[in-house]
Amino acid sequence: MVPARPKPGTPALVSAPQPASLFDQFAQGWRSYALIALIAFLSAQFGAGRMQVMDPEEARFAQATRQMVEAGDYAHVRLQTETQSARPIGVHWLQAAAVNAAEPLTHKRNAIWFYRLPSTLGLLLAAIATLWGGAALIGQRSALFGAALLSVAMLAGFQGMAATADALLLGFTTLALAALARLRAPQRKKVISLLFWFALACGVLIKGFIAPLAATLTLASLFAWERRAAWMKPLLWWPGPLLFAIVAALSLGTLFSFERGGLDQFTLPGFHLFLLPFLIFPATYALPAAARLSIETIRAPLADEDHAAFRFLICWALPILLVFELTPAKLPHFALPAYPAIALLCGAGLTAMTGRRWRTTHPAGVALFAVAGGVIVALMSIAATFMPGDFAADTRRAISTALIGVGIVAASFTALIMLRRPAARCAVLVACALALSFSFRERILPEARALNVSSEVVAALTRARLTPRDDRPLWVVGYSEPSLIFITRTDIRLAGPVEAGGEAQIGDAIVIEGRAMQDMTTQLATRDLQFTPAEEPVRGLTIANLDRVALFVGELRPISAAPPADVPR
Repeated sequence: MVPARPKPGTPALVSAPQPASLFDQFAQGWRSYALIALIAFLSAQFGAGRMQVMDPEEARFAQATRQMVEAGDYAHVRLQTETQSARPIGVHWLQAAAVNAAEPLTHKRNAIWFYRLPSTLGLLLAAIATLWGGAALIGQRSALFGAALLSVAMLAGFQGMAATADALLLGFTTLALAALARLRAPQRKKVISLLFWFALACGVLIKGFIAPLAATLTLASLFAWERRAAWMKPLLWWPGPLLFAIVAALSLGTLFSFERGGLDQFTLPGFHLFLLPFLIFPATYALPAAARLSIETIRAPLADEDHAAFRFLICWALPILLVFELTPAKLPHFALPAYPAIALLCGAGLTAMTGRRWRTTHPAGVALFAVAGGVIVALMSIAATFMPGDFAADTRRAISTALIGVGIVAASFTALIMLRRPAARCAVLVACALALSFSFRERILPEARALNVSSEVVAALTRARLTPRDDRPLWVVGYSEPSLIFITRTDIRLAGPVEAGGEAQIGDAIVIEGRAMQDMTTQLATRDLQFTPAEEPVRGLTIANLDRVALFVGELRPISAAPPADVPR
């Protein structure tokens, strides 16, 4: 932009104020919030209507909500495959509200898209709260960059699509910490304090202690660093703590609940840090600049108020990462509450790269972006091989997927090198992430049938006219994924070979995993019964434990009436 000429009478040494660019004018006000909401909505909706319910966590959440709706009991969470299910109830209330609102139109309770809507709202809330809180810390322009990068991040977008608690937890945790960021400014302190406690209370209802832990770590780290607590005093205004105390007391049984998925594994520290460039992609490009800003902030004296905002972001992200790095059990999404602060640091880094003489951040960011993008494209190519077809078809699909993905990453790589404006670079990063997410979640994963074992079993039952109904139960032996319950009926019978072989009746539909076939056949033979398969077994890979399974679909008949069964192995 050409600088404006000074007006007559303006001193020669004083330059006239520069007019705001079109982007800066757009970034101010409601338009930026509308843009971020649109980006977050698109990111969360890729695959939401096409991908089958996923094991294990999404299927558990959705099936527990379905049983809540079917029983009409909204005070308890039950799941058929678990003996006890003490878990926070808030996410199930929101999912049940979405299902009850949609059921008169669809007449279905197993349409997974409606269970995923609250997660979409969670990602929208997280993105908008990131922009709102970031604007008070690093300015509207950099906050807009950070919120956009968070909205399209690979992990955040995926969680925004999945019907679990993580996107909602991210939304309310981000809202609470954004309120803390706003609390440091002298305006509407009581209202913001009440909003902080409200967000924490909602976080407790969604996922127990994680949101209060994130807020406590941030406040404690800031006090230890700055030795200032006066700005925190409005948090003691009594309505907020009282609201939180009531919710915490009502949720006492589930306050310290934790996901089972990572409790049976041990991962060395460094797990979340290693995955960060891939899970926060495309903000990967700005990670070196964010690290440079963080190092400068740590070295700066406390009297330097220019780094106060970065101290807040560091105290938001770093303690959360450290705590989850030190816990023995780790799953990738555990550290997700730290991502908004990292995204804001990346947004500030994008802006800072054009105004500072940093020689290494841009080349390092481009290289890191290329490596992370290449790994994501490789994973997409591997997923494409799980579509139906022989080895030649798998090879063609893997190559075509790789070519498309490499083309997207290469075009973005070139644009990052050629373009200089932070807004242009941010637009390139957002477009790249949306394109890859669309290909992966909207095109590849829904067609990867070998990964959607339960859906293929239901298709085989439909072809054989053996779908469960009131007068014909479905027995499932050796396979206990909750997705099969959600797709079929809540009252299907998950059992072992002894129970199923002793209680199943003639004409009952049965699904048997190959490794349980011998024991099941032995049990049935004692009753002069035989399992008759309807077709070739359904083969696939379970996501929960990456175990290959072969599921035989058929029915129970007397040995004298059953045709000779040549059961494929």
